[in-house]
Amino acid sequence: MLHIQLYRARRDHARLSHMIDLEQRSRRADPQRLAELKKRKLAARDRIAALEARQAETPEPRPHSA
Repeated sequence: MLHIQLYRARRDHARLSHMIDLEQRSRRADPQRLAELKKRKLAARDRIAALEARQAETPEPRPHSA
């Protein structure tokens, strides 16, 4: 389950990065929207770091032998 959360957090981070890029390229870039997107991207990065730390602490499950 942890790997799914990590995948989703990474996907959100990438999506936010793309949205920031689009907003910055816009002729009418909204500074408030840009600041909010950057804040959300940082939160996603923090979530990724926390999940990676948990993953490093969690031992890998052993496959069942027959």
